[in-house]
Amino acid sequence: MKEIYTKVAELLKANQAFVIATITDVKGSAPGKIGFKILVHADGSTTGTVGGGAIEKQVIEESLERLARPESGTSNYILSENAKDTKDAKVIPMSCSGSLTVFYETHGEKPIVYVFGGGHVGQSLFYYLKPMAYHTVLIDNREEFANSNRNPDANEIYCKDYENFANEFEPVANSYVVILTHGHKYDEKIVNIICKRKLNFPYIGIIASKSKSAGLQKRLKENHGEGLDISMIHSPVGLHIGGNSAAEIALAIAAEMQSVRYGTHINHTI
Repeated sequence: MKEIYTKVAELLKANQAFVIATITDVKGSAPGKIGFKILVHADGSTTGTVGGGAIEKQVIEESLERLARPESGTSNYILSENAKDTKDAKVIPMSCSGSLTVFYETHGEKPIVYVFGGGHVGQSLFYYLKPMAYHTVLIDNREEFANSNRNPDANEIYCKDYENFANEFEPVANSYVVILTHGHKYDEKIVNIICKRKLNFPYIGIIASKSKSAGLQKRLKENHGEGLDISMIHSPVGLHIGGNSAAEIALAIAAEMQSVRYGTHINHTI
């Protein structure tokens, strides 16, 4: 059991998907007992057991099916070579002649948010995103900001040159990007690299005034052609909910990201 919880901690930290399947009820004869658990990784590998045999094979298969949706929930099984499926239970051909219930706890990969800049706005943004099922990555070229003391709510922290990181990172699908570098010195360089590499993001937020945003739009078109799709770029960043403190700006950014994530956003790109 301890090995399962150790693996769970590792998978959560690495933002990897998995399912924990737990036997919650047993009637009659069954290979597993109440409390037996199996951890099913996204590649089908496992840790732990629910008793082995045909029932374990079924639990692994259903775990992967649920992970693809993703969906947690309970399933009932009849362990018999003669019974037929019912509306409430699936028959597993085994000679045990018992039945059991399995609860599936599904953990999918969280959307990743790459935040360039760990200053006051970035710090507040990590705070707001932490409880909202995002996996956050901080990139900052300053050692005094790229650390867990200054940014305790970031899941991953890299002290890297902004341009080098932008040129080298391989973001997963449906990742988000927020660009908040100090003094805006690197903001335009980073977004130009993203456009040049043709990286596809549903959301790229860039902190800037309206006039700076207009200038950025003009230069992006000059650098990458009039056909450049900038529909994912949000600048000035954040929903118009009022306030101009670092915490209020971060709240507006988090709200805007949520609206894009759940398809409720009214586009007001640069």
